[in-house]
Amino acid sequence: MLEPFPPKSVVVGIDGSHAALRAALWAVDEVAGTDIPLRLIYIREPGSADGCAGARAAMEAAEQAVHDAYDAINKAGKPVKVEMEIIEGYPLSALMQASESTPLLCVGDTGSGQASPAGFGSTATALMRSAHCSVAVVRGGHSDAPVRGRSVVAHVVGSVDDELVLERAFEEAHRRHAPLVVMTAWRSEFDNLQNDRVLREEERLMRAVLDRYAALWTPHYPDVTVDTVVAYGPFLNYLTDHAESAQLVVIGATQGIEVQQLSSPTADRALGRSDFAVLIAR
Repeated sequence: MLEPFPPKSVVVGIDGSHAALRAALWAVDEVAGTDIPLRLIYIREPGSADGCAGARAAMEAAEQAVHDAYDAINKAGKPVKVEMEIIEGYPLSALMQASESTPLLCVGDTGSGQASPAGFGSTATALMRSAHCSVAVVRGGHSDAPVRGRSVVAHVVGSVDDELVLERAFEEAHRRHAPLVVMTAWRSEFDNLQNDRVLREEERLMRAVLDRYAALWTPHYPDVTVDTVVAYGPFLNYLTDHAESAQLVVIGATQGIEVQQLSSPTADRALGRSDFAVLIAR
């Protein structure tokens, strides 16, 4: 049975893979220099080992996985409090339970989803759509470009959900010394496509919303360079065109269409051109 976590701990799912190590190292910047612990969780599935020898080997593999992650974090050279735990359960249900008592859950993704060769696996997809907290899916292997200098991209839609997205995005841009793009992607009604005046007015209103967001948040993060973008068409189109310049994409959990698109085969073109992480803000 998974014990409750400290309310402010950041949880990382560990399974012995390189993807999990990437997630742990990405999460280091979330807590470095603070009192917030980084909790590494390895989940052993029931019945995954036969007999005493098999159980012992499974436990040794689990211990090795969490200690490898711990060593990698130490080598990063940043002040981090690390907690490690090995539990028995099924990965998705255990991580879902963990999401009830942490503000942020980080998992790695190998891009091994059956439906999408470049996209997300089933566990990451389910967490993106249904976890109880913010979820960061940390990717790798699709780009050799250095992370530094690449942008944090925040997609907003003019709803109450935007505040969570902006808070996360500004924090991440500040934390990672990255420029921030606050953008919205929109489509007009078919009848309006023939009316340039209506289209210009819709774009003007959307740009005013973005400029107001930037004006509200920039004083709290004066070191963050902010660019506002109004793009016509699906968000996924914008992401495909700018994938190589992004290191992190932040969207709200209530942006159901965007979350679904990112975790489906339609995202292959965008995901395959970069290794940007995805953060679902809740």
